Amino acid sequence: MRVLIISDSHGDRRYMDEAIERTKPALICHMGDALGDDIHIQAMGECPLRIVRGNCDMDPSLSNFLEFELEGHQILMAHGHTFGGGSESIEREMKKKAMEDGCDIIMYGHTHVPVIREEKDCTFLNPGSISRPRQDGGQHTYIVLDITENKNFIYNLCSIEK
Repeated sequence: MRVLIISDSHGDRRYMDEAIERTKPALICHMGDALGDDIHIQAMGECPLRIVRGNCDMDPSLSNFLEFELEGHQILMAHGHTFGGGSESIEREMKKKAMEDGCDIIMYGHTHVPVIREEKDCTFLNPGSISRPRQDGGQHTYIVLDITENKNFIYNLCSIEK
């Protein structure tokens, strides 16, 4: 199974559409600040979408966070802005909630800077921004999660050049 993890598309679909075409995912997880891109993804109808509300999203039907099970792992997914300001505070506060709720994978966005970090009790995944990157080099980034037949999770940070 292949999962595409994206964030902060901000209504700019060029790079997001390319990431979807490249990965051909079975599931898309969008960490928010979609500004309507969720409707575009759903209209494509190629795979299910899980999405949370970002600080720029006005759709009240979107949740600030989601929790779900994926192949034996419990996932906490949020944009991150309701958990703090920068990466450190977001990760610290999200980890508290994840540990309370039994989640071992934490997915977030908001910072526009990618993170893949495995700790003893959880894994942090931030795909950066697919449309407005802030890290050195300015690559448009996303994460591909491949789940093997043995249910091993393999994370790859991918980028699209300008």
